[in-house]
Amino acid sequence: MTLTPEQIKQLKSQLVSQVQNLPEQQKQAALKQIESLSSRALEEMLKQQKSPKSKKDIFRSVVDGEIPSKKIDENKENIAVLDIKPISKGHVIIIPKKQVKSTKEIPNSSFSLAKKISKRIIKKLKAKSTEIQTEFKFSEIILNIIPVYDSPVSLDSPREDAKDKDLSDMFNILKAVKRQKTIKIRKPKSSQSSVIKIDRRIP
Repeated sequence: MTLTPEQIKQLKSQLVSQVQNLPEQQKQAALKQIESLSSRALEEMLKQQKSPKSKKDIFRSVVDGEIPSKKIDENKENIAVLDIKPISKGHVIIIPKKQVKSTKEIPNSSFSLAKKISKRIIKKLKAKSTEIQTEFKFSEIILNIIPVYDSPVSLDSPREDAKDKDLSDMFNILKAVKRQKTIKIRKPKSSQSSVIKIDRRIP
């Protein structure tokens, strides 16, 4: 099996994302090693991943909390996390909690969450609009919410490696704020002490 340039690029991107949380020195060494991987080495790695003892795909590991992520929101069927290789500032991806293989399987709640986050991005980051685009990546379908500022954007637009500090700052801006339920305590009506009249009995 010969990998196409696009498949090589995707595999390397997946490996890069898996080493982002390593200590800086180890991370840089790992990045150099990934960059130097040959097509043949990647093919061997892919074969190992397809074996019964293979590890989960990256998005399954993110959903299960095995890979740290900046989760800004979620609902019963999806999680929304910051993309570590964003196309524009505030790029968010929505991952269905149950793996989706085709666009027909995407739950309606994925689009509902995407629209909710789009409004938040436009309000908090002053974006002109957002692009909501589906993408088949690492064997499953995800949704991209890409903020639009000056120039038009698409999935083919160039990406940048987000720094940890930038991701943390963006997380603090876009994370969902849990509303605390206010409990109203009703004061009991002050009842006037009523005088009970007792009939006087003559013994």
